[in-house]
Amino acid sequence: MNEEKKTPKTTEDLEKRFSRDGSLTRKKLFEYIPAMVITNLSTLLLISVDGLVLGNFVGSDALSAVNIFYPATMFIGLVSLLLGVGASSAISTCMGRNDAEGLRRLKKTVTYLLVIFGLIISVLQVPIVYGLISSYHLNPEINAMTWQYSIGIMIATPMGLISTVGVYQLQILGKMKVLMWLTLTEGLANLAFDLLFVAVFDMGPMGASLGTACASLIRSSMTLIYLLKKTDIFKFGKIKIRKSDVKDIISSGLPEASNSMILAAQNYFIMIILVAVFGSDGGVIKGVCVFCFNLVNVITTGVQGAMRPLLGLLSGADDRDGIRTLMKQGITIMLCIVAVMTLVIELIPGVFYDMHGVKVIPDGGILSVRLYALFFLFKAVDTIFRLYFTNRKDSGFSTGLTILGNCTLPLFAWGLSVIMAAPFVWLSYLFTEGLIFIISLIRYFGWLKKDKREESPDNFRLYLTVDPKDAIEASRLIRRYADEKGTSKKIMNRISLCMEEMVFYAVKSQKNDKIRVQVEIFFSGDSARFMMLDDGACISLNEDSELREISADNYELLKRVAKSVQYQYILDMNYSILTF
Repeated sequence: MNEEKKTPKTTEDLEKRFSRDGSLTRKKLFEYIPAMVITNLSTLLLISVDGLVLGNFVGSDALSAVNIFYPATMFIGLVSLLLGVGASSAISTCMGRNDAEGLRRLKKTVTYLLVIFGLIISVLQVPIVYGLISSYHLNPEINAMTWQYSIGIMIATPMGLISTVGVYQLQILGKMKVLMWLTLTEGLANLAFDLLFVAVFDMGPMGASLGTACASLIRSSMTLIYLLKKTDIFKFGKIKIRKSDVKDIISSGLPEASNSMILAAQNYFIMIILVAVFGSDGGVIKGVCVFCFNLVNVITTGVQGAMRPLLGLLSGADDRDGIRTLMKQGITIMLCIVAVMTLVIELIPGVFYDMHGVKVIPDGGILSVRLYALFFLFKAVDTIFRLYFTNRKDSGFSTGLTILGNCTLPLFAWGLSVIMAAPFVWLSYLFTEGLIFIISLIRYFGWLKKDKREESPDNFRLYLTVDPKDAIEASRLIRRYADEKGTSKKIMNRISLCMEEMVFYAVKSQKNDKIRVQVEIFFSGDSARFMMLDDGACISLNEDSELREISADNYELLKRVAKSVQYQYILDMNYSILTF
């Protein structure tokens, strides 16, 4: 009688009690974000150290040369981004589907594309760099410095491809700490080589770029060795590559690559406008503004990188409630941190000129930084939306939006340069990113409405967060839910039994009841699919080829009760799918 009084009397009460609270994905985000942020700080050290060292040891002209060359760096890095993001999205989604054969095929496809793309970009980068530098019509001194800087960067390009693809491979494998140490090693090596070549040997811009090449060689070698020895990313056996897999990888990476391509074009045309309105000071102001953006981008790409494997997993599992929850969590975290960083930049912009060794701040330099920083919040949220659209296979929209929105930036910049004072050119970033944000928000809500329309009496879902001590109560909800929806009681009884057993095992394996459990049950006519994510200890099934310390005897029961059982340990979580 006492137990009956404690039990909620309606399905709505039970559903509210066990509704998703996002605790599991929140925990994983807070696990991943610090490692990703440290990784990005190391990357910031890598990409910004050239300008910092040259500005302090050589002068403003050398700093300007680095930033004039920056669009070329972005153009020749497009292939790396395309393959890295595409591989990450395709592989993580395949993991979410628990498709072992497809996973092996994708890994082999990525390996072959890595070799092919490396050869292509090594050749194509030469005419790209020549054309871009020549088009600036720089004075002889700045032109010479820019060419000197280009040499080491072009040497580093094929090695950068390996490192970039390795970044995304390590992300989807959940190896955030490994990624952090690799990037930190590269960043510190770049700083050390820059100081050696520039400050000691007085090699100028060429010394800085050769320092980057040496650091890139160290990073790419370490990445390959780790992936070969410690992961199965290159273990795919004798399996044939499909054209559909190549298409999937390229289409998944296209939104990010197209965004980077447009950004590279933006930087190129903006650099031309800045040189026209600010003279040689344009490169200096751009360098400081880009440094401020890179500081904020440490957080932006850190949160995006932490979300990427989780969003891919949930998308592959078609866990729509989990995706919505993760989006809210990611955007909230992003906005809170980026807002604080933007405020700091607005209050003390002069500090960033001091860091670059600029003794006399150019006219309009302070206002330029403050106006530029206004777009950071919109940019941060748009980054998450782009990741969402990629995982929803909405690549066409995302690519089109990127091209349409970002092509307006040079037009805004040119118009503002004609009618307003030079510093107001930087407002073009705010106008462009604001436009992208509005369109993305409309599209996102359109996807949410589409998901809701697809729910029907014969095709519906139940999402739960189950506290281990309340597993029996959650089991009652499942059975009661089946009664109200008219679903097979036999199937619902089996699902509730399996859930109780799986939660029991998760608690037993960890020897505590603080396990986080996230459940999705998809009902479709006379069949159902049960999916459970938990952060308990790794489970070993009989068919697993790898030796595990822990075995799950009660999973033998699940195999008899369920029509099929799929399992993998991924992102330090147990991921199980049972069909009935």
